[in-house]
Amino acid sequence: MWDVFSEVQEGRREFSGRDGAPIRFDPVPHEFVTWSMPAHDLRRPEDKKCGFIRSPSGSIVYTMCPDHPEHYLKGKRRHCWSLHCPSCMNDTALKHGVKIERQLLVYQKLCEKQGVDVGRIGHWVISPPQELAKCMMQTYEDFDILQRYVDDMILDLGGKAGVTVFHPWRQKEDLWELSPHFHVLCYGFLRTKRFLEENPGWIIKKVHPRERIRSIRHTAAYLSTHMGLGLVEQSPEDVDWDLDLLDHMVPGIKSSGAKFGERDYDELSKGKGRMCGDLSGMDWTRWTEDRLYRETRIRYWGGVARNRIRLVGIHRQYKIRVCQECGEMLRTYEGADDPVGNYVRYIQDKPILSFAEHFEQVKTVYLRFKDDLRSEGMTLSDFSSLTPFTVSTLELGLPSGRDLVMGGPFQEPDEHFLRRQRDAFCA
Repeated sequence: MWDVFSEVQEGRREFSGRDGAPIRFDPVPHEFVTWSMPAHDLRRPEDKKCGFIRSPSGSIVYTMCPDHPEHYLKGKRRHCWSLHCPSCMNDTALKHGVKIERQLLVYQKLCEKQGVDVGRIGHWVISPPQELAKCMMQTYEDFDILQRYVDDMILDLGGKAGVTVFHPWRQKEDLWELSPHFHVLCYGFLRTKRFLEENPGWIIKKVHPRERIRSIRHTAAYLSTHMGLGLVEQSPEDVDWDLDLLDHMVPGIKSSGAKFGERDYDELSKGKGRMCGDLSGMDWTRWTEDRLYRETRIRYWGGVARNRIRLVGIHRQYKIRVCQECGEMLRTYEGADDPVGNYVRYIQDKPILSFAEHFEQVKTVYLRFKDDLRSEGMTLSDFSSLTPFTVSTLELGLPSGRDLVMGGPFQEPDEHFLRRQRDAFCA
């Protein structure tokens, strides 16, 4: 039982959880959390060069349906893919929504292929006692205890798999008021009566209980647009400053997979930049701030927890983007001076996933029959459709459009297109 109000008033740092288990929270030095709304960092677009991509002449680079501009015409943008960025926030929120939708649907499809019906997704709002939540959201350790309690409680009440998004504020007329609560998207029937009996002072409510969620991705994206972005303060003594500086100068030493980018090579051609040991352009204030804080994350729990679903392999597709209205191949024009343009070519990776308990078995079978599959002209996605323990994202029924799938790789190397996709967004 959470006898909250009297305990908070008495200044106690220990509360009774379910089954009488004690739950303590004590501020930890250098673990305080700064909460912000998305799109709050007004410096970021300039620092990260976000916004419209321009040609050398200064014109905006754009993608268009060459025969019918009224069908499709959109300027291309460079993104940093951060919710902190006012320029990139909306597109980043939608990207988060797509990721959440995929994880939830993969779980549902894997269960269905094994004969288990998990039902529909439900959207719930859970509000802890406000004085308790306002205390515990101040430090990372305390907030983690609170959020884990919410996730464990949902599992115990009938939730099977889901994602939890924290909102520190509620909108009251034209103002945002501090009112900590959690949004939960999950499978399973929750026993709310038992919840209220075991957690006095808490509130639980299902959003639109008589309606089906029409789009998981758009619901999750909307929740991301005003979720709490928590930056956790770290002690300077816990930062390896020498290693971080070395990793900046030579990407990949600490951060796996990091490489020099196009901007680095452009600066090298001008005799400056980190590739030639030049640090004159460094924003040392920003660089230091980035290492003294770490971000809180959206939590996946139950059947969709990060350790419950494993990646078996990837089916890579090479595509050309077409107009969804008339089927004409879209072209990208390097500004107003480019009358010809280029086809919009891109790479799309389709993950093949399985539950962790089946991963080794599936991997062994795939490796054994991989050569046979190739000789039959079958892809990894084809293999996935034939087994009850794996699922390809092609099986989820997600929107795929009418883009042309090529028979093999483009003439340019994969890295060329993957780099372009990271730098530019052309939906």
